[in-house]
Amino acid sequence: MFFLKSNINPIFMSILPIVMLAGCGSEDKPSTITTDPTIIALDKLGGAYIRGTPKTKAELLSIFKSCNHPKELLISPSDGQEFIIVYSVELKGLKVTGAQLPIVAFEKTGKDGKRYALRGMNTVVQLTEAELKSSVFPEGYKFPF
Repeated sequence: MFFLKSNINPIFMSILPIVMLAGCGSEDKPSTITTDPTIIALDKLGGAYIRGTPKTKAELLSIFKSCNHPKELLISPSDGQEFIIVYSVELKGLKVTGAQLPIVAFEKTGKDGKRYALRGMNTVVQLTEAELKSSVFPEGYKFPF
């Protein structure tokens, strides 16, 4: 016999963590780490939508406070202006994915002809003005520009 009974347990125990890690990934969205402060700010904003549906800036700031997030996250590091946020958007339970998810926050002017936007609760995309205007927004939303 190639494996002795006494060798099976150590071999199994050394392989087990690798097998467990392989099964923990998500196929929908690869895990990436970013240092871009605008993406990080929008991601934290999306986290607020996961915790609730902010109806006003005050409610959003209350959620930020409960998460120990600074209110400065409402200002885009890219253009230095406050993000435009679409409030009162219920995102939980949506049956759509990808580009069909509504935009809930975006940069006022952006940088280099592109603006970062938060699609749904956790997808940050960079769009031109034309792409932004043709994106899906919550029903009844009117552009401020």
